[in-house]
Amino acid sequence: MRLTRHICLFCIGVLALVLTGCSADLNTFTWRVEAVPANLDPQLAVNSEDVTAVTHLFRGLMRLDQAGDPQPDAAESWTVSADGKEYTFTLKEGLEWVWYRQRNQEFLREVTAEDYVYAFQRVFDPGTGSPYADDFSCIAGGQAVLEGRASPDTLGVQAVDARTVRFTLETADPDFLTKLCLPGAMPCNREFFASTEGSYGLASSNAMGNGPFYLYNWTSDGLFLRRDADGSAINNLRLVLQDPEDTATPADRVRDGSSSAELSDTPAEDLAQIAYTSRTWGLLFQCGGANNPLANTAVRQALAAAAVQTELALPEGCQRAEGLIPPSVNYAGASYRETVGSALPAVSDPAALYQQGMLELGQTTLRNISILAPEGSEYTQLIGTINARWQQLFGCYCTVRQLPQEEYLAAVAGGDYQIALAALEPASASLLDLPARFDGELTGFYSDGVHAALAALESEPERISAQTVLTLEKAILNEAPFAPLYCQAQYLLLDPTVEGLAFSPFGPTVDVSGATRS
Repeated sequence: MRLTRHICLFCIGVLALVLTGCSADLNTFTWRVEAVPANLDPQLAVNSEDVTAVTHLFRGLMRLDQAGDPQPDAAESWTVSADGKEYTFTLKEGLEWVWYRQRNQEFLREVTAEDYVYAFQRVFDPGTGSPYADDFSCIAGGQAVLEGRASPDTLGVQAVDARTVRFTLETADPDFLTKLCLPGAMPCNREFFASTEGSYGLASSNAMGNGPFYLYNWTSDGLFLRRDADGSAINNLRLVLQDPEDTATPADRVRDGSSSAELSDTPAEDLAQIAYTSRTWGLLFQCGGANNPLANTAVRQALAAAAVQTELALPEGCQRAEGLIPPSVNYAGASYRETVGSALPAVSDPAALYQQGMLELGQTTLRNISILAPEGSEYTQLIGTINARWQQLFGCYCTVRQLPQEEYLAAVAGGDYQIALAALEPASASLLDLPARFDGELTGFYSDGVHAALAALESEPERISAQTVLTLEKAILNEAPFAPLYCQAQYLLLDPTVEGLAFSPFGPTVDVSGATRS
């Protein structure tokens, strides 16, 4: 399955952050990560910690600003042809490669257009295995190079001269400038890459960037980036490994200065905070397998409709879901969900659907079905309410299987459930991120119609619109592999005295290249 990793269109405006306990010459920002960055090769970086690192170590042609809009970064200017199929960029003068701690004078050299060309050749080189090939499938010749049918030199990315890069697209892509902010579009120096003999970006001595920050240190405890002091600008970025035994709350870590910003499921009134909603909770139904009554579409439709229509006591900070895609995913600068409204199927008689499914199965009612849920009284109450409604309407009762968080997550990831109360969270701001997971990845669900619609939108991105995605979303939910119940609010808690942080909840990632200390 192909998942498009578009860069985040949702972002927060000017944010204020500051750090305590910093030395006089270091304005430090500390961001805790679940794993230390493992790969500083931008053509391969996909985990949130790797993406955050390479975002600071490299300059693409474009960079997302705090409003989520692409702005020139390494590019000085650009032009676009009338048909939207040719983009020509002029690089800024004086762009340089910087090696680890700026020690390697041999590679302190100018960044040229050829470095961007080589980056895209690597993206489409089948030996690279770059996750960004799908994102740039609009580039002419890309598929042929990826399949080994053409030389990388035939790719529609050329260096016109040392400071000019030209892209020729097979099909116009309205999101092309935004995609140029992705790590895959960041430059790669061919000579330096060859010198690393297969270990590019895997060790300090084999990492070289052209970004606002340079690599200062890389240990088992974290990755540390610096840049020259410049007034009030943040010049010290610490990506520090989260201690699993640390029992402090996210708010407490921001208060005591051990973190500059933290993600939290609960707000903190004494801290600056940004609320966002990128998590949709609902019921996942296993759709495959022999002798599985949930493989029957009518049964799933009945159970899903009854659950969605049930009045639920929702956890604090939650709102009823109106579809698969949560409110934080934007389209054309506005919330997709608010733009298109509800994608929920209109089912007037779930009981009739259930009876139809039972007739097709040759059964009278469901038996020996369990619902998986995480431990917690709010989940017990929620499942109990839905279970009672199913018993009232259909005469069926499901057992409830609650597990500790770690065991629960492993069970969901491994498909070890019949029905599961689970949260779906986009890994990117692409409108297709969550719909694409219902193409054989989740719950064993597969539909020829859904597959064809996804394939068409992925291969022809110019067809992506709020309405085409809504049609796809409705097609998925109509077959009921997932019943959306509610969306959960989350928060980025901030120490309130640094401004200019760009944040994406998809990953999540932060960009402090424009952050300053107030």
